[in-house]
Amino acid sequence: MFRMGLLTSSAMTAVALLLSGAPTGAWAQTGMHVASRDPNTRFLCTYGAFRVDAEAAAHVSESATSEWEHVAVPVTGHGQTVSRIRVVEESGSGSDFSAGIYTNSPSGFPGKRIAGGRGVASSCGSVTISIAPTRLKRHKTYWIEETTSPQCYPLRVASHGNRRLAGRPPCSSSFTSVYWAADRTQKRMAYVQTHRATYCSSHTVSCYSSSTTSPWTKQTKGPYLKLE
Repeated sequence: MFRMGLLTSSAMTAVALLLSGAPTGAWAQTGMHVASRDPNTRFLCTYGAFRVDAEAAAHVSESATSEWEHVAVPVTGHGQTVSRIRVVEESGSGSDFSAGIYTNSPSGFPGKRIAGGRGVASSCGSVTISIAPTRLKRHKTYWIEETTSPQCYPLRVASHGNRRLAGRPPCSSSFTSVYWAADRTQKRMAYVQTHRATYCSSHTVSCYSSSTTSPWTKQTKGPYLKLE
């Protein structure tokens, strides 16, 4: 009798889902309890993302430009030691990026990097980045920042002594971009910072070297993030 009642209840639930226009998968996840136990994963590629990119290009006028956009989110330490940073990349499959733990500067934004590592984006997938074991002091603010950089650099950009250029081959231009997936259950809001620089040859009259970095700008949602 109990089995008959259960079957009848299940059938009624299935009909209700079909009439409501719910996708077929909704029945399997609801009736068979196979939905992910982590609610954040249900929003992969469905709730937007934050672009993290870097670009460098040389121009025929003997000038060059370099641009980047970084994303960071504040976290509070609880006395725990973490050795992995887990993020979700909405897109940018095959592109490498960095994620690290940064101090909280006097201005209240990311300061010096404490620990970090590199990962390769997998579209709509979770990426776990291993870092040196780091203890997050109780009640202290830290930042988790995601960045990326071009795979190669124009010689005119590289000649300006940027330490990040070591070991990267020369090229005329390069662009790298990933998208850090947003998480609507995340209460910590993301911050975005952008940078643009123009480099000119000393004998180029019509070009003016410049460098501008925007202030960290608070967003209306946060990224998917787990410290393990």
